[in-house]
Amino acid sequence: MAMESFKLTSWNIEHADKLLSALSSSSPDSRRKAEARRDAIREEIALLAPDILLVSEGPKGEQRARDFFALVAAEYDVVVRGSENWRDYDIRGAQWIWFLIRRNRPISARLLHIDQWRDAVEADSETSVDYDNGKWPVSYPSLVEDRLEFEIGQQHFHYRHPQVLIVEIDGHLLEIIGCHLKSKFTKVRPVGDASDKTFFDENRELVAEIVKARTKITTECADVRHYIDHRFKTDTSAPIIVCGDLNDGPGKERIERRFLYHDLIGTLQGEVFFAQRFLNHALFDAPQGERWSVFFRDVLDPGRNPMILLDHILFSQTFTNNPAVEHFEFQALRGGGLVEHEVHHAVNGTRPKYAETSDHKPVSMTFGRRAEEGDGGG
Repeated sequence: MAMESFKLTSWNIEHADKLLSALSSSSPDSRRKAEARRDAIREEIALLAPDILLVSEGPKGEQRARDFFALVAAEYDVVVRGSENWRDYDIRGAQWIWFLIRRNRPISARLLHIDQWRDAVEADSETSVDYDNGKWPVSYPSLVEDRLEFEIGQQHFHYRHPQVLIVEIDGHLLEIIGCHLKSKFTKVRPVGDASDKTFFDENRELVAEIVKARTKITTECADVRHYIDHRFKTDTSAPIIVCGDLNDGPGKERIERRFLYHDLIGTLQGEVFFAQRFLNHALFDAPQGERWSVFFRDVLDPGRNPMILLDHILFSQTFTNNPAVEHFEFQALRGGGLVEHEVHHAVNGTRPKYAETSDHKPVSMTFGRRAEEGDGGG
């Protein structure tokens, strides 16, 4: 039976690898708390009921991923490469990116080889000189004897390389780029009151670290955009979805306003001058007050609203009614994008803190089968 719609959900399940280890803890109390959280995650996934689920902060390695998702998402298959070597995923650390496909759906999926990503980025004329086997040059400040100096000849790379899912739904192919970009966190402890006008002048090491972190995450975002631009060069109506924890939300924070003055999501979305390549945001028509996925008080930006949007779903113009591109079989539905506040609250509202599923709320987007031209769309 043909699918009339499909739902994509992106969810950062906080420290899933640690949770999996805690489930076999020698401490009965630790095991009890881990089991309570496991049950909550299982309930939340069941209520979300996505057809495709992207998980960031998933377990490390294929076998641990299979073990974990068998406990919390038994109705889903995790898409793997068939290798326990981290280099085949190019993900370091214990926070891995996984796609899950709901069983008994006319959906098949496989993962793009990392070599193909690198070839695509290197083929981009703007980066071919600088790109070197998955690494690229960056420049950022560092503290040298209480002076801020510029480090020019540095390199950066994806600590958690984006994973690209090639999906076939009812015979129609699309790509979903799953991301978990670098954190802006630094280990430098500031001194003084962050509200003081002289705060940054008195914390020069902190300035160097926060600018370095933001420079790195921006270049990761640019690398994703280079892959997307290359795809558009070979397919002007490429059906591409980008989703995941981008560790940044629309708007310019205090640090961006002071030192960089750019918007990371704007960099990823593209330029309006090349409108056919522009990515729409799933929450474009969601209620303003509901466009947040994490509650976080930033000590460096005390005036900022703590309800921030770190988790995103964006999609290319082929999912809209833009007449300048060839339309994909499924279209972004009006009102189809949302942060899953209701489901998250229903699951976590009656549970103690230790059993809460995650500090991130899931973000979802529903795409419906396209009917007559001009009907629906985002």
